[in-house]
Amino acid sequence: MSGLNLKNVRMQFSGVVALDDVSFNVDEGEIFSLIGPNGSGKSTLFNCINRFNDPQNGVINFNGQNLLKMQSHQIMDAGISRTFQNIQNVPFMTILDNILLGAHHRIDNRSTVKRWLSRKQRQEEEAMGLEILDFLGIANYEGKYMIGQPYGIQKLTEIARALVAKPKLILMDEPAAGMNDQETYEIGKIITEIRDDLDITVLVVEHDMSLVMSISDRICVLDSGIILAIGEPEEVKNHPEVIKAFLGDSGNA
Repeated sequence: MSGLNLKNVRMQFSGVVALDDVSFNVDEGEIFSLIGPNGSGKSTLFNCINRFNDPQNGVINFNGQNLLKMQSHQIMDAGISRTFQNIQNVPFMTILDNILLGAHHRIDNRSTVKRWLSRKQRQEEEAMGLEILDFLGIANYEGKYMIGQPYGIQKLTEIARALVAKPKLILMDEPAAGMNDQETYEIGKIITEIRDDLDITVLVVEHDMSLVMSISDRICVLDSGIILAIGEPEEVKNHPEVIKAFLGDSGNA
């Protein structure tokens, strides 16, 4: 089966159930969003896919591969990369070198020194990094050091590093967090272009509902580790359980 498939995933921390038999599919070529209040299990779900967490039960497959049989460092080899809610850039490295950290999985332990000292390999990786910078609209930033860069540039560098890994699926954890309206609009365009132009499936966690509703093919709503609804944006927006959970019985905020 192509795409991402989760079935009956359960994750519990010391008696607290973070994910309670969560099941859904993310189809190839889809922008699929996870929404829900803080503590609903969204980041825990990402961590299970990335193998940072080890669920007590369930199945997680990607393009026919059993992710739960892999170690976390093997997930990129399976075709999955990730951005983080908290920026993970290295401040005293250039933007290009920060991006190229995303290519580390293409360098095996036996050939690390040889390949990084190979001018041809370095040129190939740099060329790809420069293409991604151009794709994201920040060409000519490659030689600038990360420290002191505007927040928006730092977020785009995080996305670029995930893209240089050549993923088939990218997990994006709150890509618009901390951004103003214009920056959020631009991030929405970039997410759509990642799917449309780069042919990468996108699974996104986001709190900005206007962004989620504008870019998503389907949305999954989590609340306390339980799925309340899955469907297209209008379907989810009008789902009675979603309205009740987010607005209360009276429909007031």
